[in-house]
Amino acid sequence: MIIIAQNSFYCFAVDVEKNRIYMKIRGVWNTQSEVPLYMTHLHQALGLVKPGFTILCDIREKELYSMEVQEMQIQAQELTVEAGVSQVAEVHELNQPGSEQAIALAQISKIPLNIFDSLEDAEAWLAETH
Repeated sequence: MIIIAQNSFYCFAVDVEKNRIYMKIRGVWNTQSEVPLYMTHLHQALGLVKPGFTILCDIREKELYSMEVQEMQIQAQELTVEAGVSQVAEVHELNQPGSEQAIALAQISKIPLNIFDSLEDAEAWLAETH
């Protein structure tokens, strides 16, 4: 496992053997300046995987994004789609505003989103399908 970034807002790690990016998103993101290296870290992670890669993302501690950050997230997701993501398994705290927002953003970016309520279920599903 290669750790790309770990801070109070997010973590990025890559398992090259599994061709998978692991992400954890937490807290409130009000401005892009709070996460100035987010896109750089995403580019680094995408550079370590091959087309057909998968993502396991834990957003259970994510709160609402501001409009500015939502635009950045859509760009990040579109970049991820262009890089060749095959599936995203995202772990949600269901029926929370942050979860609803994540679903709405995924619909805009057309990223292949699959929602789970536990990391174990998400990892097992990715292992079965990829």
